[in-house]
Amino acid sequence: MRPQDSVDAYSAEVLGFGFKGADGPADLPSAPAPADLERLAVRALAAFGRSGRERLLLLGLGSGALAAALAQALPAGALCVCEQDLALVRALRQAGRLGWWRPGGPACLAADSSPWALFFLLDRAGLSPRGALILPNPELTPQAKAAHRPLELLLTRSRPLPVPEAPPAPRLSAAAILAPSEPDLPEFFAQFPDWLNELVLVWDAETPPGIPVPERFAVRQLARPLGRDFSAQRQAMLAACAGDWVLYLDADERLSPQAWAALPALCAAPREVAAWHFPRLTPYPDAEHALAGFGLWPDVQLRLFRNVPGLRFVNPVHERLSGLSGAQALALDVEIEHLSRLRKGAEALRRKLDRFDEAGAGQVRHALSLEYPSVARGLLAAHGPDGPPRCLLLPPEFV
Repeated sequence: MRPQDSVDAYSAEVLGFGFKGADGPADLPSAPAPADLERLAVRALAAFGRSGRERLLLLGLGSGALAAALAQALPAGALCVCEQDLALVRALRQAGRLGWWRPGGPACLAADSSPWALFFLLDRAGLSPRGALILPNPELTPQAKAAHRPLELLLTRSRPLPVPEAPPAPRLSAAAILAPSEPDLPEFFAQFPDWLNELVLVWDAETPPGIPVPERFAVRQLARPLGRDFSAQRQAMLAACAGDWVLYLDADERLSPQAWAALPALCAAPREVAAWHFPRLTPYPDAEHALAGFGLWPDVQLRLFRNVPGLRFVNPVHERLSGLSGAQALALDVEIEHLSRLRKGAEALRRKLDRFDEAGAGQVRHALSLEYPSVARGLLAAHGPDGPPRCLLLPPEFV
């Protein structure tokens, strides 16, 4: 499979699915006058030639005219167009302006409403931004350009971050807030490696439930009713952690042995790094497929951070860690597997979302759909080389 084939397969799945009311009819932008279009194309091709890069990543479709001209002029496989406005893509396709986007066509289209998804999709396909000219489409309005700015920052201002190849085991506190009724707790506990400094558990209960826990390392157990405040529960968890670093997971999340093996290298990162982000993948509707589109993947999570004074979880629901001082980094290949859709039935998921709604006190409302776009997990798999994890220092504007 060509790199662009995996990008096209992902985009086709996302574009073939629409949440009710998610997007309305799009107004088609007017194409530039022929002379203006020729001028834009000549400038883009000249910039690409000067860059010496293998590919051109065009950010935004605009009217579709410049993308079509570049797809015709560039060598096959050299152009990839990124677009976050899915309604616009559908409208342009219906109007016949995306004739170049077809199986085996000269260019590929990366389409998703999430800039994170587009960034990871290009990475998984091997379309590295280091080998590409990143070009915001000059056709775009200022508003459309602003919508693509987060992706542009990720592509142009993320920097490779080397980490040690064989660091010692860190003083790492793994932590979780749990309900005694969570399924598969033995499997959850089994994932933690022997070198862990400690495991901190905060139970949603009046007293610890007496459920068997690992004996390979120190385990601290606290009990306090969750109520309607997830941040308070996380804060109690954080206060009990004694390690230099803290990693927290939920009961339906797993790290692979390879991901656990990468953590010492992340904890040995330069002192400027205060926290790490990981992609999260949710298998659905079976173990061989995963949710995709609309922010469902890669669902980037900040889960590993230096344990320093002044940190605090905020927001009663969808809690966020505040007080971080320093750079934040991304581990491209350290993936969290999120098993909620495989391990919990619709009723259990509905109860979970109801608790989120209660904690949000009317500020948020979670809908449970039985249908979501999904793709084969192979399309989303990391293909990094053996050795230290591939890491990026994220642009400060983005975090």
